[in-house]
Amino acid sequence: MPKAASIVLQRAYEAALRNRSVRNAVYGEWNKQAFTDVFEHEKMLADRVRVDAYAQAIDRLVGPTDVVVDLGTGTGILAMLAARRARRVYAIDHSPFIDVAERIAAHNGFTNITFVQEHSTTFQPSEPVDVVLHEQMGDELLNENMLDNLLDLKQRVVAEDGRILPGRFEFFVEPVALVEDRQVPFLWDMQVHGIDFGFLRGDPAVSANTRKSYGYRRVSTGDVAHSLGVPAPVLSFDLATLHQVDEVPRDLTVPRQVTTDGWFDGFCIWFRAHFDDRTVLSTSPLEARTSWTNRLVRTPRRKVGAGETIRYRVQLHDLVRPGTWTIAEEDG
Repeated sequence: MPKAASIVLQRAYEAALRNRSVRNAVYGEWNKQAFTDVFEHEKMLADRVRVDAYAQAIDRLVGPTDVVVDLGTGTGILAMLAARRARRVYAIDHSPFIDVAERIAAHNGFTNITFVQEHSTTFQPSEPVDVVLHEQMGDELLNENMLDNLLDLKQRVVAEDGRILPGRFEFFVEPVALVEDRQVPFLWDMQVHGIDFGFLRGDPAVSANTRKSYGYRRVSTGDVAHSLGVPAPVLSFDLATLHQVDEVPRDLTVPRQVTTDGWFDGFCIWFRAHFDDRTVLSTSPLEARTSWTNRLVRTPRRKVGAGETIRYRVQLHDLVRPGTWTIAEEDG
C-alpha cells in the first residue's frame, strides 16, 4: 500500500476511535480475542498479590444472601471464591474461554454459579445485584474500558445499596530514577565504547524510523530505583459516587518536590485499587511484583536535587487509549 494511502487510513481509524461507541466495540472485540490466550490467564492466576487481595476482600465483604456479578470472569477464579460466600454468582464473559471456566467450576463442585457468555452491556439478571466483582484494571488502570462497563452495570442492575469491588482508585504518575543497569537512554544520549551518537539528535532519518510507542517503555518491580518525590495520586475517584465517565478530570498539572537526589529518567504510571480501608491492591514498581507492568514515559536523563520542583502536565485525552495521553514536564 502506498505510504500516503496508509496515512489516510490511519487517520480515518483514529477519527473513528474518537467515537465512544465505535471505540468500545473495537476494544470489546480485541478484548474478546486477547483473553482466549491461556498464558494470559496463567499469569493472573500465578499473581499471588492479586489473587490474595481478592480472596481477602471477598471473605470479608461478600455475605451469604448476596447476589454477585463477576464481570469478565476469565478462568472463573473470582466467581468461585465469591460462590463460597454468596447465594448466587453470575459469571459474565464474552470470550469463548468462558467454557473453560464453566468446566473448572463444575469439576470443583460449584452449583451456584451461572455462566453467561455475553457482553456486560446486554446482561440483564432477573434479580438485583448486591456486589459487582471485577478485575477490569489494565496496566494503565483505565485502558480496559473499566469505567464504561462498570458504570453501565451500576446504573442498570446494581441494587441501591449495592457495591463494586474494588470501587475506589488512585492513579499515579511519578517522576522516577531507574536502577542503573535498567536504563535505556535515547540514542543521541549514548556513548558506547567511545562511539558518539549525539549528532543524531533531531536527525530526520532517526525520526522516520521511530514507532508511535517510542516515547515510552515497560518497566516493573526491580527496574525502578526510587521515586524522586513522595508519591501522591494525581487522580482519585470512587465508583460509588461517580456517575459519568466525563466526570473524571483529564487535564492535570502536578508540582512534585524532589526529596531524594538522583537521576530523573521518566514518569512512571501505576495505580492502587481499594476494596475497602483494609484491602488495597497496588501495582507500584516499588512494591511487590504483580502481573501488571508499568508504562514509563521517557524523558531526557538529567540530575535533580532535593528541594527542586518538577512541574508536569498530565493530559488524558482518551481515557482508554494511553497512546493518546500526553505527560510532559512544563517550563518553570
